[in-house]
Amino acid sequence: MKKLIKNSELIKRVLLVVMASMLTILSLVMLSISYESYNDGYGTDISIDMDYLVLTLCGIAFLIYGVYNIIAYKKNYSTQSAYYGTLGTISVLLSFYPLGVFFKALAKEKPFLEIQEYLYIGLLGLVLLLYLLFAYLSDKNKETKKGQN
Repeated sequence: MKKLIKNSELIKRVLLVVMASMLTILSLVMLSISYESYNDGYGTDISIDMDYLVLTLCGIAFLIYGVYNIIAYKKNYSTQSAYYGTLGTISVLLSFYPLGVFFKALAKEKPFLEIQEYLYIGLLGLVLLLYLLFAYLSDKNKETKKGQN
C-alpha cells in the first residue's frame, strides 16, 4: 500500500495518458468510419465528419500533454505552461468550432432543435476558455507578488 501511495503521482499521470490514448483511438476509428469518397460528376470528392476531426485533435493535444506530463515528472520540470497551452487549445476547439457550426446552420435556417447541442458545447467551451484565462492571470499575479517579496 505504501508503494502505491508513493507512486500515486506517476500512476495519476499514466492514467491520464491511457485516457487520452483511448480518446484518440476512438476518435480516429470514428473518423475513419466517417470517411467517404465518391465521384460527384466533376471529380472525386472526399468527405469526413468534422466533429470527429475536432475530437481527434483534442485527443492528440490531450495525449501530448499526458506524455509531456510524465516526462516532466521524471525530470522535475514545471508543467504549468503545457497545462495552459493544452487546455487552451482544447477549449478553443471546443468553443469556436461548435459555435461556428451552430451559426452556419442558423444562417441556413435549420431548426434550432436539430443544432442546439452545438450551441451548448460551444458555450461550455467558452466558459472553459474564460476559466483558463482567469486562472492563468491569477497564477501570473501570484508569481509577480512572490517575486516582489
